[in-house]
Amino acid sequence: MLAETKGTLVRWAILSCLITGWLLPQGAIASGEEAASGQVTFYVSAQGNDEWSGLSPSPDAKNRTGPWRTLAQLRQALNQVAEKGTVVRVKVIFEPGRLELSEPVTLRDLPKSIASLEFEAKTPGAVVWSGGRLVTNWKRAIEVANVSPLLPQEAREHVFIADLKELGVSDYGSAGGGGLELCYQNRRMTLARWPNQGFTKIVDVLGEQPIDVRGKKGDKVGKFIYEGNRPSRWVKEKDPWVHGYWFWDWSDQRHPVALIDPDRSLIAVKPPYHYYGYRKGQWWYAFNLLSELDTPGEYYLDRVTGQLYFWPPDSPTDPARLEDGQPTVSVSSGIMQLVSVRNVTLRGLRLAHCRGTALVCENCENCTVENCEFLLTGGWAVQIRGGRQCVVRQSHLHELGEGGVSATGGDRATLSPAGHIVEDNEIHDYGQIHPMYRAGVSIGGVGQHVLHNHIHHAPHQAVGFSGNNHTISWNEIDHVCLESNDAGAIYAGRDWTMRGTVISWNYFHHISGFQNRGCMGVYLDDMFCGTQITNNIFYQVTRAAFIGGGRDNLVENNIFIDCRPAVHVDARALGWASYHVPTTMTERLKAMPYKSELWRKAYPTLVNILEDEPAAPKGNIIRKNLCFGGTWENIENRARSYLVMENNVILPLEATARFFVNPETEDWRLKPDAPLQSTLPGFEAIPFEKIGPRPANRALLSWRRAISARLASYEEKKKDTGPERWESAIKKFEEADKLHPPPDGAILFVGSSSIVRWDVSRWFPHWITINRGFGGSQIHEVTHYAKRIIAPYHPQLIVFYAGDNDIGAGASPEIVCRRFADFLQVIRSEGVTAPVIFIGIKPSLARWHLIDKIRAANHLIEEYCRAHPESKVHFLDVEKPMLGPDGHPQPDLFVNDGLHLSDKGYQLWSELLKPVVEQLLGDNLPKKSG
Repeated sequence: MLAETKGTLVRWAILSCLITGWLLPQGAIASGEEAASGQVTFYVSAQGNDEWSGLSPSPDAKNRTGPWRTLAQLRQALNQVAEKGTVVRVKVIFEPGRLELSEPVTLRDLPKSIASLEFEAKTPGAVVWSGGRLVTNWKRAIEVANVSPLLPQEAREHVFIADLKELGVSDYGSAGGGGLELCYQNRRMTLARWPNQGFTKIVDVLGEQPIDVRGKKGDKVGKFIYEGNRPSRWVKEKDPWVHGYWFWDWSDQRHPVALIDPDRSLIAVKPPYHYYGYRKGQWWYAFNLLSELDTPGEYYLDRVTGQLYFWPPDSPTDPARLEDGQPTVSVSSGIMQLVSVRNVTLRGLRLAHCRGTALVCENCENCTVENCEFLLTGGWAVQIRGGRQCVVRQSHLHELGEGGVSATGGDRATLSPAGHIVEDNEIHDYGQIHPMYRAGVSIGGVGQHVLHNHIHHAPHQAVGFSGNNHTISWNEIDHVCLESNDAGAIYAGRDWTMRGTVISWNYFHHISGFQNRGCMGVYLDDMFCGTQITNNIFYQVTRAAFIGGGRDNLVENNIFIDCRPAVHVDARALGWASYHVPTTMTERLKAMPYKSELWRKAYPTLVNILEDEPAAPKGNIIRKNLCFGGTWENIENRARSYLVMENNVILPLEATARFFVNPETEDWRLKPDAPLQSTLPGFEAIPFEKIGPRPANRALLSWRRAISARLASYEEKKKDTGPERWESAIKKFEEADKLHPPPDGAILFVGSSSIVRWDVSRWFPHWITINRGFGGSQIHEVTHYAKRIIAPYHPQLIVFYAGDNDIGAGASPEIVCRRFADFLQVIRSEGVTAPVIFIGIKPSLARWHLIDKIRAANHLIEEYCRAHPESKVHFLDVEKPMLGPDGHPQPDLFVNDGLHLSDKGYQLWSELLKPVVEQLLGDNLPKKSG
């Protein structure tokens, strides 16, 4: 189990495994009975032993049976299973725990008799495969001798220092990316930088090698003038770096600094210089600067001494509290590599803390990732290279250094599809180290499918594609391209031959580029051809459907709402981009068998392209679209004569009220009486409620929209001002107590807003009760005020509900459990001996995407309650009664926000709680007289 008590952390390590050879085992399996049954199940647990068989979840040291502790024996065990000659399915089940790797687990060339191999968490979300090392040897900077003078004086009382060499960590990699990083509270911390957020601008360049690109002037040499005198503080830094968008808003690079000259306000970077050069007004920031460690959440690693400096975001006062946040440094390059294997499944696991890509599937077939979480990687979450029919589904991918899922495969020459699928995933906050061209989903080759995902909050693309015959459908895409301009939420470019992709039934919204300077919804860049953009909804997207000089593209049956403009077509190959036609475009054309019979049938207009004005944007069709408000079109005059543009209807923005259920809340379902066919006959209705990850219960839709709206202020959500934010609420309790002192020995309800909104005097009219719930509090905040809102009442029993907001704010299940254990310790130290009922964290509509973490936290707390009967703490499970027959939360148990309980919800909770309280207190139940 993962439950943590004070001063201890139950964690265990998987040895890095290279499962490539199949040596004869030495007694790994006692008999062939399991293999003969067609399935063999192995178990791995923190309480296991690699000397045991692995065939039983329960230890029996006498008979040497029980779970393994690591995967070290898997190679031999699989080999012995295969030796039996029977085709078997193998499953490896993991008990809750944290598994640390120093290198990726590599699995290649499984024996043919292994029909399938599954790695599965017994409790989804409660097993972490970590490529990191937990840091435990912290000291406060003010207690450490010989602290570097570069550390700002005002930061020293907040900063902690750890010696990584003491922990055996000595390979730190580069500060520029792909090296060691620090993670805390399941978030990537910030390598100390200036400015703390955003960018500063280049004042000027020197012009040593002047360049002029269509009127934009710059310098090929990496030297630039900065504003102010801040960089003068960095002269003595050991390894300063800068990161910038040096010439274009869509091309960045990280540079080590060669020279800082305060007298000339000059910074020179080390070669290789940026490909496009440097120009005045472009944006940059500096990082890896100990002298700039001046704000919570920043860290710095001295790669010479191995000293790690860290200012934690929650400002703990001692190392024990710091360790609550599980500070982890990334060590392994990845988590797992699958090479030339088939039918391997990962289910219910969390993969985190690696320097590169977490999971690589190379030339694999029918491999599946299901219901997993990928976070805190230095590279991609998943890369699928070649192979066939690999799937990533129903998973949560976030806090990624590069992109979400990259999937390539198939044969372009024969148009043979790979058939990889990326579906029903939540993908966000990626591109945190390398932001450009690291999409939420990137596909290439032939025949990949990107379906029903929600992709949002990222610096650049949601989906990038190349190749042929892909399907990108039913996705919700929003708040992307946040750090770039001249970029597309869905992007492809510069090829006549990459045809046949269908982009349909998607919902794009709130996409406007860096500083709202504009980007594209679907961006067919530089003469890209043969793509269908159909049946989509675009809301507040600049340049929603963009055809950049290409041919044979179709924009049909879309709804554009407040887009500026809805459609764009230009003829760039007849102008400034004409040089690409006889060079790049023709070279890529001739690299493909475009005149073969197969290609003639697939793409008939491609065959004679070189004889048919190849630079002209021919064959584009824009028809049967609805546009509400905004700007309808921006068509270059040279392109207009080639364009078929027909049967489109443009309406004022106010007309949305006649067509859609609720434009104010962005509910774009069509009203039953919407005048659709009378306005545009033949327009096919777009089932808005089917877009995005597929919930089994369609009533979840409005709550998912509410989640998306709240994520629009994502950066604000990340700010944690600490328990002191509730001081005014606590003082109100104290003032009320002075006016009307509450009785001793009552039943005390305490916790977050679900307690606040619980009218306990109504639901328990005969009990003596006190309600001291406050705001959207988290467990540690209730603990902070326990001395003031629990101890003074001398309660007979405490009903506790919190943890919901902890999970919502990013706390891990382990941290939630630790916080509750701390709460118990604090109230007991204050002399409160009353039993405590912990109401399990509820399965809500608004936080259904976090259900695996919620279940893991509940499991840990329930186990903690069982393991500590002396604490008089009891776990009340509310999940099962709150779920409907479809396994999802019952919508009528919630109010409109999908988070808080309705009257019916509180009725259910009250009915569940009452018998437990009566059983615990019996004759001591405090009742009102009369």
